Amino acid sequence: MAKSIGYFGLRRGSTKSHTFSVVDGKQITKDRVEGGKDPRTLSQMTQRCYMATCGNSYAAMKSICDHSFEGKSAGMPCMREFMSTNLKLIQISKEYDNGFFGFNKYKEPGLQAGSYVISKGSLPDALVDAEIASVSAENNKVTLDLAIGTSIADIADSMGCKIFGDICTVAIMYPKADSNYGFGAVRFTYVSGATVLESFAVAVTGDAMKATSTFTADTLKVEVRMSSEMSESATAGNTYMAAITSRKVNGNWLRSNAQFEVADATPTFAQAISTYPVGQERFMNGGSVDVTTTTGGGGTNTGGNSGGGQNQGGNTGGGDNNGGGGDNGEGLDMG
Repeated sequence: MAKSIGYFGLRRGSTKSHTFSVVDGKQITKDRVEGGKDPRTLSQMTQRCYMATCGNSYAAMKSICDHSFEGKSAGMPCMREFMSTNLKLIQISKEYDNGFFGFNKYKEPGLQAGSYVISKGSLPDALVDAEIASVSAENNKVTLDLAIGTSIADIADSMGCKIFGDICTVAIMYPKADSNYGFGAVRFTYVSGATVLESFAVAVTGDAMKATSTFTADTLKVEVRMSSEMSESATAGNTYMAAITSRKVNGNWLRSNAQFEVADATPTFAQAISTYPVGQERFMNGGSVDVTTTTGGGGTNTGGNSGGGQNQGGNTGGGDNNGGGGDNGEGLDMG
C-alpha cells in the first residue's frame, strides 16, 4: 500500500492493475487483487455476518452516527468508531448468545434490532426516566413520555439540557413491516420561551416524518410519525429508544453516551449463519478430506490430470500414483 500524490488530484476506483481510495484526505494506492481464494470457511462466513450486521446498522443510523462520537471528526472517523465499538459488542453477543443483537442473514440488507452504541462523550446521560408510552402500527406512530417536571427548568434538566442552546436528540428504532427495523430521530433544542412547548424547538431526521409535542399533567410527550410502514406486531416492548445530549463548548461539540437496550433480538446468530454458504473447513482445523479418488491397475490415482506432479510409486509395482506427470507437464520419477 502506498500514499500517492497525482496531477489529477484524489482518485477512487480501479484500473487494470491498481485500486485507488481516499482515507482521511490522503490518496491510497494498492495493487489490484485478482483471483483471490474464497474458501468460505465457517470462520470467514462468521466474520462476514458480523460485518454485514454492523455495516447495515451504520447505514441505517448514519444520519446521526456519522457525527455523534465526541472527539471524532464527522464522517469516516465517526464511522470507524461506531464500527469498532459495535463489532466488539456483536462478537460478545454471539459468544454468549445473550440476545442483545439480531444478525443479518446472507445478502440481507437492512437494520436488525441490537444494543448499538450510537454516541460516546463526556456529558451526563440524557432522559434517564424517559419511556415509550405506546406504539400504533396502524398509524405508524410512536408516543414517548420524555420528561416530567413542573417548570421549564425541570423539564430541560431531565432532558440533559442545562443552558440555552443545549440539544437533546431522541433516537428511535422500530420494527417495520418488511421484518427489518427502521430508525428515526427527534431533536429538541433548548431555547428561551414562555412555556414548555415554546422552550424546545423540534426537528426530525431519518424515518421520522413529523414530531408533535404536548405538555400535560407535568409530562412532556411527543408523537413521532414514521415514514415506513410499521409491523403489525410493533409494540412498546419491541420498539427502542436512546437519547443523546449535545452541547457546544469553545467551538467543539460535546456528547453524552447513548446505547439502545435490546433483549431477545432476532434473527439469532445460529439462524443467520445457517443462510451463509459455508464451505469446507481445512483438514487440520477439523474439516474432512474432500478428495476424489479413482482406482487403476497399479494403485490409486489422487493427482491431477495436468501439470507437473511427482510419481512417488513404482511404475510397474503396486504403489500409489500421487500426481503423475500430466498432459502438459513432466512428472518427476521418485520410484
